Amino acid sequence: MKRIGRTLAAVAVCVALAGCAAGGPSAPADEPDIRGVVTGVSGGETVSLRVVWTDDAAIGAQAGYDAAQVAVTGDTEVLARAADGSVSAAEAGDIAVGTVVEAWFEGAVAESYPVQATAGTVVITGSYTGELPEPPGLE
Repeated sequence: MKRIGRTLAAVAVCVALAGCAAGGPSAPADEPDIRGVVTGVSGGETVSLRVVWTDDAAIGAQAGYDAAQVAVTGDTEVLARAADGSVSAAEAGDIAVGTVVEAWFEGAVAESYPVQATAGTVVITGSYTGELPEPPGLE
């Protein structure tokens, strides 16, 4: 009986360790709703980001929208992607004007211009040193 208990405990430890090794943070597999440069940050408990895409090759291809007002709440998963592609946990406070982000929206999207949405996930991909872009519809 002791042998079965020890075997079950050993199996449980192995399963737990395997889960920890593979269970790090990861960005969603699908394309983000917006990819761009943060051109404005405001807020308190909920951080509001203005994200604008620009055709600079450093930003990447345009996603679903060219501009968005994105709410980052306590439920938003904020991550940072390193140059090697690995992803680690980050905080909303790590996002500033000039930060390049990808955001996946959660829930309803207000179809104003720019769209207004709450982010389920935001991935910080780098920083932008060029002139900050303006949403084409708001120039």
